[in-house]
Parts: sequence; structure tokens; C-alpha cells
Amino acid sequence: MKEHYKHILTLVVLALPSLFVLWGGYLQEISGHVLLFMIQGYVAWFLLYKAGQPFFGYSVTMSLGAYGTIVLTEIYQWPILVSVATGSLMSCVVGMGIFLSTCRAKGFYVGMASFLLAILFPKVVDALKPITGGRNGLYFDGIQAVVDPNTYYVILVICTLVIVGFLFWLMTTRTGQILTLIAENDDLAQTVGINTMKYKVLAYGIMGLLSGFGGALYVNYTGFISSVDIEVFTTIYIYFIPLLGGSSLCYGPLLGTLIVILLPDVFSGVERYQRILFGLIFVLVLAFLPKGVGPSLERYAKRLTQGFRRGPATAG
Repeated sequence: MKEHYKHILTLVVLALPSLFVLWGGYLQEISGHVLLFMIQGYVAWFLLYKAGQPFFGYSVTMSLGAYGTIVLTEIYQWPILVSVATGSLMSCVVGMGIFLSTCRAKGFYVGMASFLLAILFPKVVDALKPITGGRNGLYFDGIQAVVDPNTYYVILVICTLVIVGFLFWLMTTRTGQILTLIAENDDLAQTVGINTMKYKVLAYGIMGLLSGFGGALYVNYTGFISSVDIEVFTTIYIYFIPLLGGSSLCYGPLLGTLIVILLPDVFSGVERYQRILFGLIFVLVLAFLPKGVGPSLERYAKRLTQGFRRGPATAG
């Protein structure tokens, strides 16, 4: 029941950015980027920390949804919603394909295969420059050519709520419980007669679909994408989002996204050394807060609450 209330509170917090429409400007713009990467962060939280499947190619599945949306809309003149759906399905198929092609490998090697793909994919985008624009990128009006930016921002908030809410719900179902069992003990799951392969393929399919859809939302929001935007550091940031916030908590990816997206503004004056500082912060968090920021905040909050309770009792 306690976890249920945490889910509700997390969704309420995720709905709050819709109020930024009243002010617009920088708050609305930066919160939009936070929401876009929060989608990817929750996808990583689901696949790696809840389903126990190693994957480091989130920038690939994300960009497939983005480029699929642009190419199908601009070059083939497909309706924008059809392009978004098709780009998301492409990402879903690729996600399952990556797993099926590496499923005979174990642990570290599965993750490395997807990480190498994340390294190589921007090079593929550069090689297909006549279609993808390469490092010069592609500009895209997308849905914002039909609806005004404020309306699309509200759509983005709603989509984020639906995706996160869906993942919360999924983990309470029988499928989610089986995925959790597979993550905790794959051999035991097979011993009790569970077709682990089927559920792993399903997990990768869900990951690809949601990540690709998030990529489609990204390119419709920013109006631009290039191979620079999907370099290997993008997938590293996404991977670290739930880890920094706290992979054991339902609101961990929320905290992690705030750290990953807002820190660049803090270090905007030293942009040249930004990635070095990022790496240092990641190392420090892992060293001193191995369970993430969220569990540490919960622990301090409990101590503070206990202190307030003891205070009146002592005074009495």
C-alpha cells in the first residue's frame, strides 16, 4: 500500500509541470527537456532495474523513433501520427532484434553489444547524410505546425504521465511479477516452468516501443535532431538517470533526470569541462551514495521526522 501511495505521489509531481504553461519562457522550455529524458530514464529503470535485462542502447531506440518520424513525414509525406506510430514500432522491432541476436551471450557481453551499437549508430547516421542530415541534422515542424507550443507541451506532460503510469501498473501485474522474478533469479524462474525467453523479448519490445515513442516526442518538441544529439554520452546519461536517483524507488528516475538535465545549467560557465565534472559527480554519487540520491533523502527524512517526534516527547 505504501508503494501504491508513492506511485500516486510521483504521478502528481509529474503533472505539476503543466502549470508552467501559465508562465512559459525558460521554465517551460527546460521542464520539457526534463520530461523528455524522464521518459527514457523510466524506460531504463524498467528494463534494467525491474526486468533485469542489461541494455545500453537507449540512444539508438530513441533516435530510431525520432528519425523514423521525420523521414516518413517529410520524405514520404505520411501523416504525422502514422509516422510517430511507425517510428515507435521500428524501435520496438529493433529492440527485440538486439536481444534475440545477443541472447546466447551472458551478462556483460549482452550489454556490451548494445553499447557498441550506441557507439556505431551515430556513424551510420553520418553515413546516411542525404537522408538523415548527419551532423548538420534535420529541422522538423512536426506536430507544432498543427498545434501551438503550449498545447504540445501539455500533450508532452500527458504522454509522460501515461508512460510512467503504464510502467507502474505493469509492474503490479502478473507479467511484471514474472519479470521481477526473472531479474532476481533467472534460473529459478525457468525451474518453475516460466518461459523466460518470451518475457525477456516482451520486456525489450516494451522498452523499444516506449523509447522510440519518446524519441518521436523529442523531435516534435525540439524541432531538430542530428547525430551529435544521439552520441554515446546520450545513452550513458539515460543509463545513469535511475542509478543516480535511486533504482529501487519509483521516483528515482524523476530525481535522476533533474540531476542530469539541470546540472549543465549549473556548470554552463565551464562548458569545456562539463563532461569531466559530470563524470566526477557520477563517481562521487556511486562512491558515497551507492543506492542513489533518493534512498539517502528518505533516510535523512526519517531521521528528521524521528527527531521532531522525540522533541515534544522529551519536553513533556
